[in-house]
Amino acid sequence: MARTKKVTITLPVELLESMKTHTDNVSGYLTELAERAERRRLLREELDRYQGEFGPFTDKEMAEARSLLHGAEETGRAA
Repeated sequence: MARTKKVTITLPVELLESMKTHTDNVSGYLTELAERAERRRLLREELDRYQGEFGPFTDKEMAEARSLLHGAEETGRAA
């Protein structure tokens, strides 16, 4: 089990009430959201590093990535 530390945060009441309508575990819900945000941040840093070393992604590379991420229906979308 991951180590945890209890912290206090302040949220708008409406947001907290909305979260409680679809989860009984607000702490777990916020942890999941924070983990996703951290993964996106780390990926963005890696993509920036890669492009800094090898240059910007081409339109073809972007289309291929979209296809892998979203399926064939996204391949015709502009970059």
